[in-house]
Amino acid sequence: MRVVIVGGGLTGLALARLLARRGQDALVLERGPAGTAAPRPFILSYHGFDALEDAGVMPEVRAMGWDIAPRPDGVPVGVAVSFTRVMARLAEGAPARGGQEVVGLERAGERVVGVRVRAAGLERVEPADLVVACDGVRSPVREMAGIPAELSLADGGHLSFLSPAVIDRSFAMAYQSDGRQVGLLGWPEGSAGWWQIDRVGREAALAPGLDAFRRAFARLLPPAEPALAALTSIDQVIYREILEVRCPRWWVPGVVVIGDAAHFLGPEAGIGAGLGLGDALALAIAVERHQDDPDTCCRDYEHWRRPAVRPYEVIGAEGGRMVPAGASGERPDAERWPPVG
Repeated sequence: MRVVIVGGGLTGLALARLLARRGQDALVLERGPAGTAAPRPFILSYHGFDALEDAGVMPEVRAMGWDIAPRPDGVPVGVAVSFTRVMARLAEGAPARGGQEVVGLERAGERVVGVRVRAAGLERVEPADLVVACDGVRSPVREMAGIPAELSLADGGHLSFLSPAVIDRSFAMAYQSDGRQVGLLGWPEGSAGWWQIDRVGREAALAPGLDAFRRAFARLLPPAEPALAALTSIDQVIYREILEVRCPRWWVPGVVVIGDAAHFLGPEAGIGAGLGLGDALALAIAVERHQDDPDTCCRDYEHWRRPAVRPYEVIGAEGGRMVPAGASGERPDAERWPPVG
């Protein structure tokens, strides 16, 4: 089966490696230049461990980062690690091409049989028995294929920062009075933090300035002080409004959606990368089982993978919130950003 993977992110590269290890013909098409992922950390949750073990890189990934909450047997619930370094490792030997924009789908009747690609000002057709859309929450391929998606803004906004300071821990988190999070991540090259706030817009979120942000964040999560102290500009604080994605169906003849293109609950859930990697492994297994029948492959993939993902879709990111004992469920002024008054 020839598989064309649209999207050269973590999920797409992992899928390419998993298929190659099974002797399948796969090609990754990435719109941006290859190897240009923005430096940032991420939490690799345990949901993605099996996929990286199967891809042959899990021991290296753990060595690149710091374990989060290892159990008595030494297995962690997650790994805090550089996204860029993991991407670079997955890209080694992966059949990927950068600068390739998918501008349309080729069809034979109701079936998609390839993609139209624009590169260096020229267009060509890449034939495919199966096109895999892992091109993000606003997936152009999902839209071209007519796969319906439910997109909705998450409740609240998301502040984050990336710091060059190397700190003394891989993870720390506190819950606010309404159950939303303030968190800290550390790995061998730096640290980062996040804060779930109201949806106020970028201008309002950054207006109080860096000093006020440092004080407010450290008051809620004191272990973050060393990471905050290394920030030099409010421009290092990023405000985002998160778009959540749920797809009632994951495939049509010739196209299947996985990863963020199929389901995205935002960073508050902490499982996005893990779910995408789990999708990649489940699809690679289905392709290996049904090499001559893409429809049965997709049907088998959805049948076995949907029950693993559906509970997270049902509870959403809000399912990870925990209201501290004795809290009223309403945030006091000290937990609000921008500051009140």
